[in-house]
Amino acid sequence: MPRLPINASRLNQTLEELGHLGESPNGMDRVAYSPEDILGRDYTIKLMEEAGLQTRIDSAGNIIGRMSGSDDSLPAIALGSHTDTVPKGGKYDGALGVMAAIEVARTLKEQGHQTKHPLEVINFTNEEGTRFHRWLVGSRSMSGLLEQEDMDAVDDDGVGLGACLADIGGDLSLIQEAVRKPGELAAYFELHIEQGPYLYQSGTPIGVVTGITGRAVFEVEIEGKANHAGTTPMSNRRDALVSASRLVLAIQKMAAEQEICRVSTVGSIKAIPNAVNVIPGSASIGLEFRDTDMEALAAAEQELRRLTDQAATDDSVEVDVHRHRFTSSVLVEPDMQALVGEAATNCGFEWEAVASGAGHD
Repeated sequence: MPRLPINASRLNQTLEELGHLGESPNGMDRVAYSPEDILGRDYTIKLMEEAGLQTRIDSAGNIIGRMSGSDDSLPAIALGSHTDTVPKGGKYDGALGVMAAIEVARTLKEQGHQTKHPLEVINFTNEEGTRFHRWLVGSRSMSGLLEQEDMDAVDDDGVGLGACLADIGGDLSLIQEAVRKPGELAAYFELHIEQGPYLYQSGTPIGVVTGITGRAVFEVEIEGKANHAGTTPMSNRRDALVSASRLVLAIQKMAAEQEICRVSTVGSIKAIPNAVNVIPGSASIGLEFRDTDMEALAAAEQELRRLTDQAATDDSVEVDVHRHRFTSSVLVEPDMQALVGEAATNCGFEWEAVASGAGHD
């Protein structure tokens, strides 16, 4: 296939125009199913149709544009991402992948070049999951992984997912029709901004993703004894917050020093009764581990349970560990990694292999 340069100026223009839809002083506000999200979706459909793509909305609300190949019996090659955002989200998060995919289709049309495989551009709906606290609704629907509790979800105002899907052209009662059959898609490629500092710090313009990280999420509950802060001797205290604090530091060291897993984060902490003059009788922390190596995640969980057992013994407290989520990593096929790396090299760009630390992009 000949090398076909895209129109970079036009791509930047579409990103700017999309960026004005839902723009706020502190970022993008195109939360899924909101009026601003619908404006972004309508803009995407307009661009897809201008690029010559046959455009449809599936029952999950995904926007799919298709360009026929010279052999339409072959499985399609898909490109895409999402245009919904978290509150105060970034201009290029997700949007870059969708707009770049459309620009590829535009370039193919303008150059009169037809690919052998059909080409699909996909704008997945509700990937961020802000509104219903259910993420990846579009892509999980397409993969057949949407669960009943996802379909039963309601937002903070009591509005159900079904009503929101109807607003954007989807149909929850037909959600199974969104599932893609084995063999329909040959491959999926997504261009995305880096959401970490690695490439930026190394000065490398392109990262070839080796895999999407697995994620293990836990809550640790600690029960000590609440007591008077002024009259209880230090030696007699069963301070749940002190135990929690020690665990926070130990969990940080698991990744930073022991390198049991790639990253470890304690993102929430609570103390009861949360009063300055009362020794905390209860405390809880919310934490997660991430790694593309599932054995590393298992080792991290084992170490967490060892630490909590030790805390219970050393501090005379009761500790319960609850595993809330254990999401498997997904490794990218080596031949696809090689293909992206080869394309970058042919275009004169340096690249390096990187793991995606984000959960889906």
